[in-house]
Amino acid sequence: MALYRARPIPYGVKLTFQDGTVINWYKDSKRRTVYAERNPLGYRLPPSATRLEEILAAMDLGKAGKKASPPWRDKEGRPVGAFDGGANPNPGPGGWGVVLPDDRELCGGEAQTTNNRMELTGAIRLLEATEGSLRAIGDSRYVIEGITNWIKKWRERSWLTVSGSPVENRDLWERLDQLAASRRIVWEHVRGHSGHPLNERCDRLCVKGRRKIPNAKRRRRARPARSARPTRKGA
Repeated sequence: MALYRARPIPYGVKLTFQDGTVINWYKDSKRRTVYAERNPLGYRLPPSATRLEEILAAMDLGKAGKKASPPWRDKEGRPVGAFDGGANPNPGPGGWGVVLPDDRELCGGEAQTTNNRMELTGAIRLLEATEGSLRAIGDSRYVIEGITNWIKKWRERSWLTVSGSPVENRDLWERLDQLAASRRIVWEHVRGHSGHPLNERCDRLCVKGRRKIPNAKRRRRARPARSARPTRKGA
């Protein structure tokens, strides 16, 4: 068996092998992703890391690949959960997805909604399914900036924006504010579609949630009236 040192990192483990290779191995119930931080052989796994059971053993997953419990905690020991949401088209059928700290997955959707409402719904579902302190990961600056900054000013102005117009999605903002009020939550923004394991899973769950919608009405481009259709030249 190759010699290596294993050190826990957020969402996975860092493996340092005797040949100088450093690998970040991220736990993911759907797919296992290996990032070679420093690899003399390029993107291929080095000979010292080609045996999958060695890496699984380093993560205390065992040969069967069973997940450790609890699998998602940050370096301060705080449970980690993630959320996402979106509509396609926007507005249109939408879905939301959540990965809980115990690695369970939640998803759902609505037939007619918007990106912002689905992002908010994902954050709400995450908080409804958890208790106590939490690190909440998402790719929506709208949600994270809103709950950590804008919402205080909205309340002071009786839920009006700077321009004096009503705050959109007030019903969801009030629910999220209620859930977060008595808890110590760290909101962490990550770039969407950048390879973050929890965010990528949430993105797939959004698609799954949207597909659950029965008879979702999708917007179709209106066909021009017969008299308005272009005619062939010379017709």
